Amino acid sequence: MSRPVPVVVTRLAAVVIAIWTAGGASPVCAQPATAAGAAPLAIDSAVPDAGSQTLTIAGANFGPRPFVTLDLIPLDVRLAIDTRVVAVVPVAEMPPGQYQLTVSRGPGPGESASFDVAINGGAASPTPMPPAVAVPSLAGSSPAATVGDRTITVAEIDTEWQKSDPAGYLAAMRQIDASRRRVANQMVADAVLAREAAVRGTTTEALLAQELPKRTIPMPDSSVTALYMSMGDRTRGASIDQMRPALRAWLAKHTEPELARMGYVEELIKTATRAEVVLPSPTASVDITDRDPALGPPTAAVTIVAFGDLQSNEYVRLAQVFGRVRDTFGDRVRIVFKHLPTFGGPSEGIARAAACAHAQGKFWPYHDAAARPGTLDGSRLTALVSDAGVEPQAFAACLASAAANELPQRALREAARYGVTGSPELLVNGRLAPEPPTFLPPFDYMKRLIEEELARQARAAASPRPPGGR
Repeated sequence: MSRPVPVVVTRLAAVVIAIWTAGGASPVCAQPATAAGAAPLAIDSAVPDAGSQTLTIAGANFGPRPFVTLDLIPLDVRLAIDTRVVAVVPVAEMPPGQYQLTVSRGPGPGESASFDVAINGGAASPTPMPPAVAVPSLAGSSPAATVGDRTITVAEIDTEWQKSDPAGYLAAMRQIDASRRRVANQMVADAVLAREAAVRGTTTEALLAQELPKRTIPMPDSSVTALYMSMGDRTRGASIDQMRPALRAWLAKHTEPELARMGYVEELIKTATRAEVVLPSPTASVDITDRDPALGPPTAAVTIVAFGDLQSNEYVRLAQVFGRVRDTFGDRVRIVFKHLPTFGGPSEGIARAAACAHAQGKFWPYHDAAARPGTLDGSRLTALVSDAGVEPQAFAACLASAAANELPQRALREAARYGVTGSPELLVNGRLAPEPPTFLPPFDYMKRLIEEELARQARAAASPRPPGGR
C-alpha cells in the first residue's frame, strides 16, 4: 500500500511533474560548509510570478547554493545570491493556497528559515456549498424491488452482492466506513473542545491558543525519517540531510500542533466529557492455513494478517519491527504473513523461495534475512538460502514444483478476495488497518493498532448486554 504524503503535498500532486520538468536537471547539489558564527539565514518576502513561472525570494545570508523546497517539494534554483533567490515554480498551474517555503544553506542552527507563500490569491477559495442530495436511509428490511407478489429487500441485495463480488462489496463498505470515521472523529473533537470552551466562558480558538503551546512537543528524529521515506519520488533525489530543515519545519508547523490538539482532546475525554466513536467497522473473515507462516499462538487476542512483498521497501521497513512487536505484546499478538507479489518476476521469485523455505520450517529466518537492507538480486537470493539454514537440494526441488509455480497467482487471487491490492496491507482481526500517519515510525504505528484493538475489546467486554443476550 502506498504511504500517503502530507495533505498539502498531496495538493501539489498535479504540479509536481511541472516542477520537475520546468527546471530540467535535478536541483540536488552539495551544500558548502558554513563557517561557525555565520549570520542567520532570513526570509523577508517571496513573490510568485505566473508569467515567468518563478518564485522570487528576498532575504539575507542565503549563501551561494541554497536548497529550496515548497511544501516539501525541492525546487530548481535559477538564480542565487546572498539576498535573493529565484526558483522555478509552475505558479499558473497551482491551486490557490498558502504554501510553506523553506530555504536552507546547511544543517546547523540559523542556517534555514521558513515562510508562508500566498499563491494565486492565497487562501483557497471557500468550499462551495454541496448540492442538496436526498440520500434515503435504508434498513435491511427496506424494499428494493418487487416481482409479482415478491418483495426483494436491501438485505437480500447486499447478500447477493457479497456472493457475486465480495471484494467489491468489502471495498465499498470500507470506503464508506473510512469517510464516516474521519468525519465522526472530527465532530467528536470539535464538540469536546466546544463544551470545554463554553465551561470556561471563552471560544474554541482562544482555548486552543492557551492550551496547545504547553502540550506541543518536538517530534523525534525517527519522525523526520518516516516523513522523508513517505515522500518517495517527491524528494526528487534529495538526501534526507538536505531535506531535514524542510522536514523539521513541516513537522513543527503542521504535525506537532495537530498532535497537541489530539492529545488535549484525549485529556478532556478522560477528565471532563465522555466521548467515544462506536461505529462498527466492516470485517473480513480471513482464511489462515498451514501455508501461512505465523508468529504467535492462534489464541492471541489480536491477529494481524500482513500481506507483504519482500521486494517492497515499505513492507521491509514494517517487517523489521515484527520481532519488537512480539517482544512488547507477547502472546496477546499473532502475526500471520501472506504473500502479495506486486512487482512481477522478482516479487514472484522471492515469494516462491520464501514458501519453499517455509516448507522446511525456515520461513522466518529466510524472511528476516531478506528484510535486511540491500538489493534482492540473483546472487543475494542464493545467499539467503545459506543464511537461513535452508537445505539446498530440497529447496531446489521445491522451487521446481508445480505448487511453487502456482503460488504467485494463487496469492494474488486470495488478496483480491479481501480487497487487498498493495504491499504492505494489514488486517487487524479482520479489520483493514488505516494508512499510517507519515510521521509515525513503523513500530509506533503497529503498537497503536494493537492498543486500539485491545481497547475496543475491553470496551465491548464492559458493555452491558441486552436482557436475554448471550
